Amino acid sequence: MENFTEIYKRYKLMIYRYFLYLTTSDYLAEELTQETFYQVYVSYGEFKGGSSISTWIIAIARRVYLKYLRQDKKQLTLENGLDEVCAAIDGLPEVILDNKEFRKEILDTLQLLPEIYRSVIILREIEERSFEEIAAVLGKSPSSIRVILHRAKKRFRELFNAKIG
Repeated sequence: MENFTEIYKRYKLMIYRYFLYLTTSDYLAEELTQETFYQVYVSYGEFKGGSSISTWIIAIARRVYLKYLRQDKKQLTLENGLDEVCAAIDGLPEVILDNKEFRKEILDTLQLLPEIYRSVIILREIEERSFEEIAAVLGKSPSSIRVILHRAKKRFRELFNAKIG
């Protein structure tokens, strides 16, 4: 198994981007990334190798994020990674994606989705994780993740269309 320094160097940017997509705050993304790698360091000896190390680290990152949400009880917004988020949502006309007002509506709509929907969209469409990896992170089957992704996109389109009339 790799040493902690190598793991940190290899996965820091991936985890930082994950948090940046969820929070839009450089500072908060950095704080959550540090907490994630602290948890990785503390529990490193417990990693059994049943999944890839990246899947294990993403699962820890998700727990850190959910803990943060429970503690602060506030809704976070997405601002960074807007192009990736917009491109990930199928069925939106190109003219909408190019309009800055609509882009803000897209982000606001994404925040209305349940956390599981946002996580699946981010992990699959932005981080380009496999259904198997996402399933391991979320504790679900790959087929469930496919269904959740489909429902997330469908729900997004419904909410977005209701907002823009």
